[in-house]
Amino acid sequence: MRIAVFSDIHGNLQALKAAFEQIREKKPDKIVFLGDIFQRGNEEIQCLEMLKDNDIVCIKGNCELYLSKGVDIDPDVEYLRDYYDSARGKLSDEQLQFVQQMPLFYEMKCSGHSMLFTHFLFADADAAYPYYQLSSLKDGTFDMACESEDIKRYELVVIGHCHRNFVKGNVVSVSASGLDDPSYLLIEANEGELRYEHISIRID
Repeated sequence: MRIAVFSDIHGNLQALKAAFEQIREKKPDKIVFLGDIFQRGNEEIQCLEMLKDNDIVCIKGNCELYLSKGVDIDPDVEYLRDYYDSARGKLSDEQLQFVQQMPLFYEMKCSGHSMLFTHFLFADADAAYPYYQLSSLKDGTFDMACESEDIKRYELVVIGHCHRNFVKGNVVSVSASGLDDPSYLLIEANEGELRYEHISIRID
């Protein structure tokens, strides 16, 4: 089975179209988007519609949480209140429902391989803001989370949010498709073998 994973489009419609085109050239069996449709770019609604209208597993990122629950869930983003209030007001009921119903994670098993796809590792999956803060990448908290039983029980855990590619044990981060150095992850899951590679996205 071939799985393509991309993340963090951030309102960049040109980048989303490029990602779709280049991912489909690889003829994946499944496409997973790891969240963050909103913020930074100004074509969020078009990006949302394109994601909604295609057969893609769409995971909820922190931007979707801010839009559906408000910025009060994260004290670090008070400065974005006006943006998210405005963005929320632009959505139709159908679009807002789509965002609200996006899951926080997606699990799958394929050819004996267990995989988890999520926007970032969870500090508390039941909390209003469930993810570790990005500061966890610098203070050692993220590294400890990678060694937890919750993470180690999967053969592969794929995350976004960091806007860069890296590998930490069985945790693989994919860079932002809508920002600098865009890429996606291509996974090959076959009997007895699980391989992946980061592939750069060309944006004309």
